[in-house]
Amino acid sequence: MPRVGQVVSHADWGAGKVLALLRGGRVIRVEFDEMPDTPWEIPREELGVEALSPVPASPKKSPAPPPAPAPSPPKPTSAPEPPASDPPAPDPPPEPFDSESAPEKPPENSVTARQSLEALRLGVVPASHLNTYTVGRDMELVVIHEDLKSAAEGSGGMRVVLGDYGSGKTHFLEMAELLALESGFLATRATLDSREVMPSRPRRIYHELARGIRYPDDPDVQRRGLKPLLQKAATHADLIRSLSRPRDARYHPYLGPALFYWSVLPALKDAEDLQERLLDWIEGSEVASNVELEKKLRHMTSAKTRLYALRDFRTVTHLYTLLLGGIADMARRVGYRGLAVMVDEAEFYSVLGGRDRTFADVLFRTFAAACLNREALGFDPETLPRGGQAVHRGFSWRYRDDQPLYAVFALTHDPTGKSALARAVPENRFMTLPSFSTKDYVTLSERVLSLYDMARTPLSMGKKLAPLMARVIEPCHQTGLIENPRQALKFITEVVDITRHRPERLKPMLEELLKGLQNGP
Repeated sequence: MPRVGQVVSHADWGAGKVLALLRGGRVIRVEFDEMPDTPWEIPREELGVEALSPVPASPKKSPAPPPAPAPSPPKPTSAPEPPASDPPAPDPPPEPFDSESAPEKPPENSVTARQSLEALRLGVVPASHLNTYTVGRDMELVVIHEDLKSAAEGSGGMRVVLGDYGSGKTHFLEMAELLALESGFLATRATLDSREVMPSRPRRIYHELARGIRYPDDPDVQRRGLKPLLQKAATHADLIRSLSRPRDARYHPYLGPALFYWSVLPALKDAEDLQERLLDWIEGSEVASNVELEKKLRHMTSAKTRLYALRDFRTVTHLYTLLLGGIADMARRVGYRGLAVMVDEAEFYSVLGGRDRTFADVLFRTFAAACLNREALGFDPETLPRGGQAVHRGFSWRYRDDQPLYAVFALTHDPTGKSALARAVPENRFMTLPSFSTKDYVTLSERVLSLYDMARTPLSMGKKLAPLMARVIEPCHQTGLIENPRQALKFITEVVDITRHRPERLKPMLEELLKGLQNGP
């Protein structure tokens, strides 16, 4: 287990320093050397035990000679500039969490703008300033907004977003997730891949979704998982009773026991570790064993509430849509509007073969049955396979008819993948992202450059540079050099970064590039 202040290494982002341990050490907040002032929350397993280096001795009290190599805690040992206006150091508590904003305390917009620029350089969709560079998607976002209104009323909903590679599907999902949060929904997102989070592995998809839940009333809008929802629900005695009593109409075989034990454990001594293990189980963690956990919970509480297994069998997709429906309903009962689920990279369906493809087809159809009313489906949901033990086969794919569960799948144009989803989702639930016009690319370049001004970097020249950059982007698009938003974002950030150390060369370089484009080959 790494410690605060320790140096760690990531396969893609290199070395960095641990700022804080979250979720019992399962998530680690790291500031990477390549991205100063840009903390990231990384799953513990992505850092790798072998990549950890020994923690440096006494990092807090180093003498003045090294000129502030890593500005962490808030004690200014040799900083003569701030004393005139700043109060003495004891003000902020010396916690690792506060070290993110300790150096120079730049304005919040400046910090998040820098984070967004760093994310764009890495080809990652930034978590901040999404509206700043969202262009040409107004009509599609109106559709999502209407879907969310319908879902909140108990009709559920599902949407399949189609787009070419690089057309901004991931960015659109981020915007849809943000829109769901602004509408009062819990929101979460999972990205499918061909190795770990496969369409044919429903537990792994559920685990990504459950641990990634964000809350509309969380000022940081971080991915908090199910813990805040359980904490809030545990204060509602009627909710606990209805979910945990098998004969109640609102009984839930998974969330009921989880909420019951969650509500009684805080009153018991030394129950913190057991509570974390309970959270791991209900979030579908691979290491959580329901059998051992149930024994310990029964022994500590003297209760006999049963915990059912959450396996990664390909035939038990219905258990996880049952869980998601229950989470959506629980969220509504404690004051939210429901649960919105985003699934990215659905095109990995096309790389599956044989039985894997069959069970991926089951995944999509089961999600459709959980999110849409029966009359909106193109198939009979009773024909969905329900595997597992006898008790599991008796569970439904849907918690309640009026559950406020909404799902969006993003799919690259692919005949195989689309035909799979078309068997599950009605045609009117498909939505294609249109290609950008030249005007859209010009607007995009202006908005991205505005981030440099907002970030207050040495390259804060967006207002002066935007017209020239727009004149360059236009012929690049018309001649096919830039075909999608991803290429445009990469072009803009790379052109600016080329002159990071010689900003005076940026304008002449763009003028030369424009002249070359106008003159042709």
